[in-house]
Amino acid sequence: MSDHEDTLVRQRLRNLQIEALELASSWPAQLKYQNEAPEVSVPNEVINQWDDVFHGDETQFSKPPYSQSEEIALRKYSCVLNDICQTTPASLPVLQEVFKLSAWQELRGAAKEALDVMMVRGPISEDSQKKDDD
Repeated sequence: MSDHEDTLVRQRLRNLQIEALELASSWPAQLKYQNEAPEVSVPNEVINQWDDVFHGDETQFSKPPYSQSEEIALRKYSCVLNDICQTTPASLPVLQEVFKLSAWQELRGAAKEALDVMMVRGPISEDSQKKDDD
């Protein structure tokens, strides 16, 4: 893969992280998802989406497309998510019951904080390479 292609892939991954944070930070979005796909465990989907898009290794956070504050915010959210995964049952209850868990409320808050940082720059193009000064 060329450097240009690698950068575009990382930009797409960054946008997918924003999408995952949008779902994790919004109870209305989670309810909408559950209503549209009742066979899906939305709490598990919130966790699995993050696992799909966040690896946390040093190569993921090369610049572009991440600022230092974005890297810190994403790592912090990932730590909160990992801690919650360790302290909640592997099989989570239905969404309405999950909303009552203090751990899920903490996760929502952490996702909102990370999303706020990511939205300073917002989603970036997946078609053209982001430059450092963009």
